Amino acid sequence: MLFNSIEFLFIFLPAVWFGFWLLQRLGRPRLIMAWLILASFLFYGWWNPIYLWLLALSIGVNYGLGGALQRWQGLVKKALLICGIAFNIGLLAYFKYGNFFVESIAVLNDVSFNFSHIVLPLAISFYTFQQITYLVDTSKGLTDSHGFLEYCLFVSFFPQLIAGPIVHHQEMLGQFKQLGAPQETSRNLGIGLSILVIGLFKKVVIADSFGLFATPIFTMADSGVALYTLESLAGTFSYAMQLYFDFSGYSDMAIGLACLFGLKLPVNFYSPYRAQNISDFWRMWHATLSRFLRDYVYAPLGGFLCSPRRQRFNLFMTMFAGGVWHGAGWTFFLYGVFHGVYVVLHQIWRIRVSGPLGLVGKGWYKALAQLFTFLVVVFTLVLFRAETVTAAADVYQGLMNADYWGFSPHYLQVLHATNFFAIADMVGLAGQAVILVFGSLVLAIMGCWFLPSTWQLFQPFDIALDKPPIGRAAVLSFSWQPGKVWALFIALLFTASCLNLTQVSEFLYFQF
Repeated sequence: MLFNSIEFLFIFLPAVWFGFWLLQRLGRPRLIMAWLILASFLFYGWWNPIYLWLLALSIGVNYGLGGALQRWQGLVKKALLICGIAFNIGLLAYFKYGNFFVESIAVLNDVSFNFSHIVLPLAISFYTFQQITYLVDTSKGLTDSHGFLEYCLFVSFFPQLIAGPIVHHQEMLGQFKQLGAPQETSRNLGIGLSILVIGLFKKVVIADSFGLFATPIFTMADSGVALYTLESLAGTFSYAMQLYFDFSGYSDMAIGLACLFGLKLPVNFYSPYRAQNISDFWRMWHATLSRFLRDYVYAPLGGFLCSPRRQRFNLFMTMFAGGVWHGAGWTFFLYGVFHGVYVVLHQIWRIRVSGPLGLVGKGWYKALAQLFTFLVVVFTLVLFRAETVTAAADVYQGLMNADYWGFSPHYLQVLHATNFFAIADMVGLAGQAVILVFGSLVLAIMGCWFLPSTWQLFQPFDIALDKPPIGRAAVLSFSWQPGKVWALFIALLFTASCLNLTQVSEFLYFQF
């Protein structure tokens, strides 16, 4: 089931919230947890009921291991922790990377295997990482007392189950125990629905519209069609905007949905295209993934408590792991390599150049650093989107194809078949395809750089668990307020979103 589907918005969510409201009035936290667990399993099983057994198995095994880790000490505890991590990594490796390994071996050895294609279960990366943190922290004695219901809801809570944030047990278990306490229902509804609608608008209106510009370019590259320069630029930047607003929209909707039930999630998205270096970009793009990598990959490797050379190795391996986590393929392998190299080069630059010269605090340097970081991210996202390394190379080649400017007839034909250009045709602008596409991109980039993020928009209302200093203040600063003006604005966003629900598309991070 998708957040941006009619059955979720108009059937599932109202039914789940109404049941929650009735049980909450009775002050029965355990019944509320059971109700939300049931709803979460229904939400997950809507995609493919067969994989409910995998989610249930993962929850049962990890909860049992957590209990055993609390009872045992010494070598037995260490062995249990190793077995638990191996179990989780093994499940993830089989379902996420099994096809890639078999196909790579076949290609390298010039042989063919007759094997069934392994279907990647939704959310396996996210709930696997959450449970690894639970096992590691339990082995250190950092886990608060809890029962099976709290743990089951911690893993399966539907607002964050499919694409994050990757929540920490200490952030959620205590909140679940307070579900039966009196809540500010009208406040939670007003704020939660407003954030939900903003996220929905980002997804179905902005992100999906840029997908109409980006997808044809990468489809043409996969087919071996030679690309023109401007259409390669349009596809590259359009995908960067599509992914940005798609993930930002999902992150907003997750926080808004949790708020409806009186719960807080960590913010996962801090206007990352305003980052001034690649390290900050990753702390702002997928904050909870970066937190996991920092605490459970970088720190165990030695972190910064070692020689400078080893620090750089640790940084590279951590970012490489983050790249490979996103998918099984040589494109993601290269994506991880490039970002690992970028982070290491940034550390060297900061230590040897920008720090000693005092550049970091200068306004002109901040502007150039932001622009450079943005461009680095955008052009590496070609690897993130392309199906193969060859297709990515064709897009890069198109960017340097100075012999062909403008849009090709094939790309124009695809564009004119979209609803976007159908509307443009009504006002006599359909013939200005280049202006329309790049004008839309400029507006989107300006919005990313200058408008407040949803977290900044609702910051006075304590909507999330954390209030990090990451993310500069927006140039145009304003905040949401309960009242008629904002109610009308949210209603207009919701109306525009509903008009785009006829073609429901998955969130891009579902594939990870």
